[in-house]
Amino acid sequence: QVGGFRGRGGVKTLAVLSRKGGTGKTAITLHMAAQAHALGHRTLIADADTQHSALEWSRTRTIKGPVVVDARPGTLFTVREAAIRSGMDLCVIDTGPSVGPDCIEAARLADLCLMVVRPSAFDIKAVAETAEMLGRQRSNGWFVINQAPARRKGEEAPAVLRAVETLKTYGFPIAPIGLRSRVVYQAALARGLSAGELDPASVGAAESAALWNAVAAALWPKVETRPIASRPSQAALYGWPMTRPLERPQAPLA
Repeated sequence: QVGGFRGRGGVKTLAVLSRKGGTGKTAITLHMAAQAHALGHRTLIADADTQHSALEWSRTRTIKGPVVVDARPGTLFTVREAAIRSGMDLCVIDTGPSVGPDCIEAARLADLCLMVVRPSAFDIKAVAETAEMLGRQRSNGWFVINQAPARRKGEEAPAVLRAVETLKTYGFPIAPIGLRSRVVYQAALARGLSAGELDPASVGAAESAALWNAVAAALWPKVETRPIASRPSQAALYGWPMTRPLERPQAPLA
């Protein structure tokens, strides 16, 4: 891998990035880490966002794990090395809303970067800078469409379709699963939980589990995944226009 840092010591590193605030980046960080932890992966969250929402979530949490640490500016490499020494399986980095030095370091260390973007004009414009930075770092990355409106009569909203078409020109795949705007996500995070922990039967729980399954398949070839709802009414909520629900990403990852 580029630079010799990725995948060291058996630890996989997932960086969650967003140039713009308010995209739901931390929510995706916490849901991916909680999914991994629930499946038995020793998981550490490196909170490199100065708002420290992940740390606040961990203080509210009554369930043990995943571990959340304060990754102060310039300490990501040290935190990653500590994760290796302590036998972690997964390090999830929650970056700040920028393309500054810590985001560049996160991209350099990561096996996979998730670029979180809402289907809005401002978000689509801002994420282009993140994509350019990942391109310079030769990092593996996906766009993850978040807080998307629900389909109406089986059709995606025009904003979602425009976002998909623009993102396809930015040089990175779009994750086969995106997350919709759902109350369960914020309700869960306010209680120190994930959607799957608060309401395992919710569509949000199945949706976030489906995104984790796609991420896990990229990080580990034969990782254990969590079953998701198979009823057609729910399965139709997954995936974007250019993919079939739950199919593998558009391009393999090294």
